[in-house]
Amino acid sequence: MSHSKLVAVVDDDPGVRGSIVSLLRSAGMTGIQFADGGALLMSQQLNEFACIVTDLHMAGVDGRELQLELNRRGCAHPLIVMTAFPTSTAREQMSGSGARAFLTKPVDPDSLLETVESAVR
Repeated sequence: MSHSKLVAVVDDDPGVRGSIVSLLRSAGMTGIQFADGGALLMSQQLNEFACIVTDLHMAGVDGRELQLELNRRGCAHPLIVMTAFPTSTAREQMSGSGARAFLTKPVDPDSLLETVESAVR
């Protein structure tokens, strides 16, 4: 039996993080929770993640800053961005810098799961 895929879940709302981790578990993946991008960047597991799901707007290191730092470090993790406040500028910035998907909160669980599964293949 293969190990489940590790997915970083970065959001300042613990309820959102918990819901996404439960969703991932239902699909045989393992979600690891982080309250902001800085916590993920300090993680010893950073290079083990198959995918990163992050909120765009957070206190601390937000999704955009996280993306820029991951790119600076040469980390090629697929990045899925979620936000309750989508703008065309944010979508263009994140997608232009390599985000795999840009989803609007509240995110449909089936769409999120399909996006993550596609990213970790």
